[in-house]
Amino acid sequence: MSKFTEVLGSKRLLSVEDRVKSVLDEESYNDFKAALDNRGIPCAAICRALKDLGIETSEASINRWRNK
Repeated sequence: MSKFTEVLGSKRLLSVEDRVKSVLDEESYNDFKAALDNRGIPCAAICRALKDLGIETSEASINRWRNK
């Protein structure tokens, strides 16, 4: 097996949900979930807050998660 194939197979991209859970403490995660449930908070605002915490994501990802 080539080194490229080994590296490719060993890398797993985390979902937005997994990245958020890994960075936020329980209280912050609960606040995040409340923001998702509150349609008055735009996806763009949630994305900006996550970016400030080091989590890069898109509005589309937040919108998909919101609509689950």
